Amino acid sequence: MIAFADLGGSNFLGIYGAASERMVVLPPNTKESTAEKARRLLKVDVFLTTVAGTNLIGALMAMNSVGAVVSGFISENEAGVLQRQCKILVLKDKFNAAGNNIIANDHGAIINPDMSNKTVRLIEDVLGVEASKGTVAGLKTVGSACVANNKGALCHPEITEAELKHLEEVLKVKVKIGTANYGMPLVGACILANTHGALTGSNTTPIEMGRIEDALNL
Repeated sequence: MIAFADLGGSNFLGIYGAASERMVVLPPNTKESTAEKARRLLKVDVFLTTVAGTNLIGALMAMNSVGAVVSGFISENEAGVLQRQCKILVLKDKFNAAGNNIIANDHGAIINPDMSNKTVRLIEDVLGVEASKGTVAGLKTVGSACVANNKGALCHPEITEAELKHLEEVLKVKVKIGTANYGMPLVGACILANTHGALTGSNTTPIEMGRIEDALNL
C-alpha cells in the first residue's frame, strides 16, 4: 500500500525520514497524524529524533533491520535513541551523509565509490550484509537516486544496464526505474518504504504511484 505524506511541509520524505523493516525514524516536528500514518502503513514503531541537530534524518542515516549507519556529526543523545533499537555505526569517513551515500536492504548495500574500503567493511559489519561500491545513473550519491526494500527497488530512470545489474546482484531484488513528486528522478529523496508500504510526497502522480507499488512489490 502507498499513501501521501509530508514531513515539515516537504514532499521529500526520503531526506527527512528513514525506514526499515524494524522502525521508522522521523523528525521531532512530525505531525502526529503523519507519524500514525507511517506506523499504520509501514507496520513498525516510529521514533522521533534529530540527527546532528537537524531534521535531515534520511540524508544523514541509512539502515536496514540489523543496524543503522549515521553521520559522524550525530550527538551522544541522538545516538542513544537509535542504539536502544539496533546496532549503529557512526561514520568517520568524510562522505558521512549516510542516507545520501548508501542504499541498503536486508540482503545487501550499495555505497558511494569514494568511501574508503575500511568504511565499506565497517558498514558490512553493522548492517550484516555484503556491501559493494557503485553508482546509479552515474551518481555517487546512490541513496538519493534509489529506494529499496526486501522485495524490489526503484531507481533513477537514467540508470545504466550495468548499474542495474550490479544493484540486482547486491541487493538481491528486481530493480525498476521511475520517478516521484511529478517527475523527480531522485526517488530515494522522495520516498519512505519497507516491504509493507510506502509514503511519498503529494505531488506524486497516479502513474508514478503505480510504478512505485510495482517496483517495490507492495
